[in-house]
Amino acid sequence: MKNKILLLSATDYEHDCKDLFGIPIHITGIGKINAAINTTKLIYEHDPDIVINFGSCGNLKDYKIGEVLEVGTVINDLDTLGFYNQVSNILNKDSDIKCLTTDHMYDSSHDDYVESYMEKIDECDIVDMELFSIAESCKIAKKFLYSYKWVSDDGSNDEWLENAKAGFNNFKKIFKSKHL
Repeated sequence: MKNKILLLSATDYEHDCKDLFGIPIHITGIGKINAAINTTKLIYEHDPDIVINFGSCGNLKDYKIGEVLEVGTVINDLDTLGFYNQVSNILNKDSDIKCLTTDHMYDSSHDDYVESYMEKIDECDIVDMELFSIAESCKIAKKFLYSYKWVSDDGSNDEWLENAKAGFNNFKKIFKSKHL
C-alpha cells in the first residue's frame, strides 16, 4: 500500500506545476505564520501518512546552486535568552544537514545581525522561512515529515527564479526515486 503524501511548498514560484506525478502540491505561503496555519489546516483536511516539504533555500556553506539537500535538523531563529530551549526539531537522524528557519531574508552582505542570530547562521548549512513551523505542525499532528531544500541563492536573489527552476528539476528526480 502506498503512503498518502501531502506535498507542501511555500510558493508556486518554486515550481512550475500544480502536481508532482499526480500528487497535488499545496501552498503554505511564505513565512512561519503562514506555514504553521496552512500546514495544520492541510494536515487535518487531508490526513496524510507522510508530509513532504520542498523548496528553495539560502546557502550558508559551500553547496552548489540547484543541489538538493534532505534536512536532518531544523532550528528556529527564536532567541529566548535561555528561558525556553525547544528551538529545534530532528527530522532525519541520517542527515547532518541543518536548516535555520527565520522570518528575515538573510543577506550575507550585511553585518548588522545580532550575535545569537549569527551563531545560528554559523551552525547551520542552509536557511529558509517555513520549515520549523511545518515541523512543529507535523509533530503536533503526529505526522512524519521529510524536507528537501535546494540551494537557490547565497544571500543574493538576483537569479533566484532560474536557480529555483533548476533545483526543482533535481528534486523531482529524488522524489520519484525515494517516494513513488
